[in-house]
Amino acid sequence: MNVRATLVLTLIALSNARAAQEGGRFESNPLAEGLILFGAIFILAAALGMLRFPDFYTRLHATTKLVTLGGIGILGGAAMVFASVGASERVLLIAAFFLLTAPLSGYMMARSGYLAGLQPFREDTSVDEWQACGAMAPEGAETPLVTGRSPSQSDTNS
Repeated sequence: MNVRATLVLTLIALSNARAAQEGGRFESNPLAEGLILFGAIFILAAALGMLRFPDFYTRLHATTKLVTLGGIGILGGAAMVFASVGASERVLLIAAFFLLTAPLSGYMMARSGYLAGLQPFREDTSVDEWQACGAMAPEGAETPLVTGRSPSQSDTNS
């Protein structure tokens, strides 16, 4: 379980305890439930992308973008549900932090993989604009290939 999920579960437990002490009840909110369902569908799509996509970069794209959208949906719904106990500000703060950090971490992982020499899945029409794949790999080290094609074969086709 990651840190974000732990924080959210802790927040839910604290909010439930406070509501129980105050005698409050959570009312059904169809909009909040719709946002949570929206988020769950996007996270399910990210999981399917992890299974279906061919290489590191496309899998990373699926998880970074879809999990960010799904997390924002779930946290937005949680903020609406917990508005009665005053926890919505904290949930929205977590959502803002999540929105800022998840895409940035995905970009940094993709850049690290590229500079370490992890070859992307390449079609005949793709172009490597940086021409720096493997620039940070030690000299003489073989770069891992995802597609099974050597870099010389990929460069001759582009």
